[in-house]
Amino acid sequence: MIGYLLDYANAITAFGYLFAVIGLFMTLNGEIEFGASAMLWTWFLDHWDGHVARKTNHLRSSDVANFGKSFDGFADFLHGILFPATIIILIGKGTILSLVASLILISAGAIRLSYFENVGLTKDTKFTGIPVSYDTPLVAVLLLARPLLPDDIFATITAAAFIILALLHVTTAIRVPAIRGAGVPIATGFALAGSIALASLGFAIGHL
Repeated sequence: MIGYLLDYANAITAFGYLFAVIGLFMTLNGEIEFGASAMLWTWFLDHWDGHVARKTNHLRSSDVANFGKSFDGFADFLHGILFPATIIILIGKGTILSLVASLILISAGAIRLSYFENVGLTKDTKFTGIPVSYDTPLVAVLLLARPLLPDDIFATITAAAFIILALLHVTTAIRVPAIRGAGVPIATGFALAGSIALASLGFAIGHL
């Protein structure tokens, strides 16, 4: 089993898991901005593993490719569902709204990932509904705006935003292009800029 990680794409996914664990560890220890900063690395590496998998497809056996698909799916669950749900719960501080929002997000995310695992992209390489990979960037944007809002209002906005996004995860009414080709370095640039901004905000908050 470990040998599957020698594949380039699967190795990138495994590297993303490292940042996912760091992100969850820091978040659960009260360093939410630093946690999101680390999770953005998991997010952009999640795009690179797919890019590399497509470029090296001729070198990959079917077993390695199938393993990589499931391995990548668990990474999607970590950064796209579990992490934002954790943020909602921590920021909500035990409110019913935070419970409802996290429940809806996790349920919708699990349904979406199960659907995508079996159905995949449309014939024109688009996603049905909003991918869960949009959740981590939303967390980053919200956290960067956090100093501008009172805590209770921020918690409400965060929960409401993810309830709406969760519903968009499972809709069949919209199609979203996959981030491929030139979109991968663009996503990487966004992630790195956001990671630096969140880390800087974390340091600023720590020195207040």
